[in-house]
Amino acid sequence: MKEKELRLALVCYGGVSLALYEHGITKEILNLVRASRAYHAIPDVSARQAPTYRFAPRDGDAPDSCTEEVYFDLLKAIGAALDLRVVVDVIAGSSAGGVNGITLARALAHDLTLDPLTDMWLSEADIQRLLAPEAKARQWSKWYFLPFITPLLGRLGREGVLPAAPDLEMRSAISTFLRSRWFHPPLDGPGFTARLLTGLQAMGGGRSESGSLLPAGHRLDLVVTVTDFYGSARAIFVHDPPIVREREHRHVLRFAFEHPPGGAPVSDFGRDHVPSLAFAARATASYPGAFPPAQLGEMDGLLARRREAWPGRGRFIAANFRHYTDAGLMPEDAVLVDGSVLNNKPLSETIAAARTHSAFREVDRRLVYIDPHPYKETARPHRTPGFFATLRGALSDLPRNEPIYDELAQIDAFNDQIRQRRAVVEATRDQVSALVTLITGGEFPQEVDEASVRQWRLNGPRIQPGANLSGVSWLRLMTIEAIKVVAQLICQACAYPEVSPRLRWIEEVIDAWARSVGIYSESRIHPPVRREAELPLYARFVANFSVFYKKRRNSFIIQSTNRLYHRAASDSCYVASEDLDVVKRRLYRSLDALNIYDDAQFLSAELMWRIQDLFGRLAEVDAKDALPNPEVFVQEHRDTISSILDRLGDECDLAGLDEELDALLASPSVAALGAACQRELLISYIGYLFWDMVLLPMVPTGSTAITLEEIRVDRISPEDAASLRVENEGPILRGGTLAGFGGFFSRSTRENDYLWGRLNAVDRLFDILASTAAKPIADAGLDIAALKTRALACVLRQEAPRLTNVGDLISRLQAAVEKSDATDDEHA
Repeated sequence: MKEKELRLALVCYGGVSLALYEHGITKEILNLVRASRAYHAIPDVSARQAPTYRFAPRDGDAPDSCTEEVYFDLLKAIGAALDLRVVVDVIAGSSAGGVNGITLARALAHDLTLDPLTDMWLSEADIQRLLAPEAKARQWSKWYFLPFITPLLGRLGREGVLPAAPDLEMRSAISTFLRSRWFHPPLDGPGFTARLLTGLQAMGGGRSESGSLLPAGHRLDLVVTVTDFYGSARAIFVHDPPIVREREHRHVLRFAFEHPPGGAPVSDFGRDHVPSLAFAARATASYPGAFPPAQLGEMDGLLARRREAWPGRGRFIAANFRHYTDAGLMPEDAVLVDGSVLNNKPLSETIAAARTHSAFREVDRRLVYIDPHPYKETARPHRTPGFFATLRGALSDLPRNEPIYDELAQIDAFNDQIRQRRAVVEATRDQVSALVTLITGGEFPQEVDEASVRQWRLNGPRIQPGANLSGVSWLRLMTIEAIKVVAQLICQACAYPEVSPRLRWIEEVIDAWARSVGIYSESRIHPPVRREAELPLYARFVANFSVFYKKRRNSFIIQSTNRLYHRAASDSCYVASEDLDVVKRRLYRSLDALNIYDDAQFLSAELMWRIQDLFGRLAEVDAKDALPNPEVFVQEHRDTISSILDRLGDECDLAGLDEELDALLASPSVAALGAACQRELLISYIGYLFWDMVLLPMVPTGSTAITLEEIRVDRISPEDAASLRVENEGPILRGGTLAGFGGFFSRSTRENDYLWGRLNAVDRLFDILASTAAKPIADAGLDIAALKTRALACVLRQEAPRLTNVGDLISRLQAAVEKSDATDDEHA
């Protein structure tokens, strides 16, 4: 059985009241992931193909989750040839998209419902409720403005700012809004925070937070953009002056969910962290001029009034405001406004996060972005924009609508690199196998023991003597990486900022020390060894601190294991996926164990004191030209540095982790896979250094994974979902009127956009599923159009009782679906 993961990295653009459209889309994405989880609830593939294995709603499932059954049936239908699992592991959002990304991430992390948020959006996202009580117009507020309301609405309608015929609710709401407080933010910031907090808390809905929609071994990353109004100073290294400082206003808030194999999840989305999520939602959606800026004190005050705790506050601040504390500032002084001001389309952050996710199976990686405002070719006006139009465009419209050409070009370049890496790996596979044969002295013995694996691993570099050009350059890059690891640990032990003149200076000191003790000049040929302690100094230094290399190697072995899942049944390496899962879990544990070196907390108190005693005196130094000369510093303290690095190498104990991997590759679990499978894994393990010699120059120094999966890009927007249309309807979304605030002035507009969000999502998600499983679908003769029609009809049927203000639209859409269904039957 071939196994594949469809990995979705989701990007949610800002769109103000088009949050309703995005909410409908995220609800369908959640339904798809739930269906995938339900299909894989039992591990036995043949049992999942039994006719009696059907989708069964669980107690507490939302009433509008009926599309789960359709997705389930599709996954089962293609399951005879392809065991496909759908996972969302990266979400990034800005403004309204940030709010929806937060709610979806919480639902995915703990298998919660989005239904309370639907009710909140439809009922509470109303301008009458959003206006601050002290700002809201009374009956006779600005009475002199009343005669001008009707002509103004007519003018706005002719200019396309309003619908051609706004309903009575919208007209009344606009009148109230225009007569409300001027020259101060009219919308209620603390009230919005309270609504967000209540909605996120209500998502629990009786479900247990011990569950998750993320399979074991997966991580979910959430990135939310905000704009730091005052900004924070960041140091930049130039030539002269050595350091310049600039004020950075772009800021991202990060959250994560880790589900290690066999371990308890570590989550930023549980009940303890709901205030953190609500604050992030409030901050990213603080539209300038409409809402007041967000500050931490607002959430503190709300929780105090409610007599509720914020257990995750310290963790949230430490993870997202460290640059404030490093600069001696108070995170409570940060003033945050809407994330879309500077970063409305966070594709770069999504790509960066997606690259760090290892694959548990063969992966089809998709970056899916939600764009409520896709570009449409329009007639170019010939008149020069007026004063206010120019000002609004420069300050708001133009920055929010910057094209994503550069980001998409970045993905194309990344995919080109992936194809090159795959070509290199495949082209050199036979040569690496031959080199491994030289290391082992022939074919692997019938029974492989741990001591042999260790000896092969340690003596692999001897096959590439120092005179070999690629070997020399690779060792230099490995030494540079080791120096970076040492410098980072020293900086963390001294509590220095991650990006600072002191980090750069410490790197120069360790480099000068390496030169002074001969690490760069030693001969690269060494006699056979049996332990790391027998390695020459240069090799021992690299081995002691090769954290980046070991992460790359472990990821590569995991990818090699992925290749074994779909080997042909006639192959001597064919094994059950459950046996491979056992090996994979141990490989992932070995990879996870390397995360301890991301900070210096594992170091002993004595070593921390020794590091601080030597390097801690730099605490008050801010300028590079005020730091001691690195070479002079090394001359004065070389023995002390050598002693500290010896102790640091012992406490890192990377040799111990290598020995655990040696034992795994020689273990009965790997031997049980068969000689061919064990041979392939041993070649990947022992021979990886040869692949790294070729691949490392192709990636940035310090890379922790050499991924071999491309990223394909899909869009969900009103322009892309063409399966369901209503004749003479015009633009299907209405919330884009009034500069994006239209949905806040009319419930029927909110209902319209939410409904279209679900319908467009169904349309596009079936397209994505069809493209990732094209051959199994074609071989099985599946009618994707019929399944899509069934899901669309399900959405309309289930939403009709709730969306009473768009009953006519639903009736017309149902008629269109029935017509489409009849056409499909005729073709069949």
